[in-house]
Amino acid sequence: MRKICIFLITLLFLNTSIHYMYEKNNSKYVMNDNLINQISARVPNYTTIDNMPNNLKNAVVAVEDRRFYEHDGFDFISIGRALYMDIREGKFKEGGSTISQQLAKNLFLSNDKTIKRKFKEIFFTIELESRYTKKQILEMYLNVIYYGSNTYGIENASKKYFNKDLKKLSLAECAMLAGIPQSPNNYNPEKHIDVAKKRQKMVLNAMVARGFVNKKTREMAWNELLIIN
Repeated sequence: MRKICIFLITLLFLNTSIHYMYEKNNSKYVMNDNLINQISARVPNYTTIDNMPNNLKNAVVAVEDRRFYEHDGFDFISIGRALYMDIREGKFKEGGSTISQQLAKNLFLSNDKTIKRKFKEIFFTIELESRYTKKQILEMYLNVIYYGSNTYGIENASKKYFNKDLKKLSLAECAMLAGIPQSPNNYNPEKHIDVAKKRQKMVLNAMVARGFVNKKTREMAWNELLIIN
C-alpha cells in the first residue's frame, strides 16, 4: 500500500514537470549521488553515523520519526493525523514530517508554508530515499539540523552545550540534544533549562515507548545533573 502511494505521488510530480521540481531554489546543494560530500565540505566537524552514539541516534528516531526505519520517506499514519487536525482547525499547517522530509526541506527549500513548497519537499524526499540508505539520511540530517545559538550540526552542538566530543555524551545529554531541533529557541538549554528538561523527559519517554531503553535507565538519565557549557 505504501509503495502504491509513493508511485501515485511520483506520477503527480511528473504531471507538474520535472523541470519545475528541479528549480535551484537558491540552495547551496544539488540533488545527486554526491550529496554527502557536498555537505561534509561545507559543515565544520561533519561526523559520520558510525561515530555517533547509539543513544543519540535512537533518541532522535524515537522523538522525531519513530517509524523512520519502516517507511519509505513518508509516515502516512502521521500525515493522516496531521491532515485530520488541519481539516478540524480549518487551516493548512506543517505536520507529520519525517526525518527524510525535514532533511529535504533543510537542504533545498525555504520555510514557507505553501502547497507549492510542500510539493517540492515531497519530490526531494523521494529522491533522497531512492539515492541514499537510512543510515546516510540520518547522518546528513544530524549534520545539518539547527540546534540554536547559531549552531548547526550535532558535533558542534555537543561542543557548544556540553563542551564534549560527541562520542563521549551520556544518554541524558543525547536526549537533551535530540529534543532541541523541534524548537531550537524554546528548547535551548543555555537559555531555557527548565523547558529543555521537560523536553528531555519527553525524549526519554519516547525512547522507552520505542523499546530503546527501559524505565530504570530512563530515570537514571532524567536525574543526571547536566552541566551546560
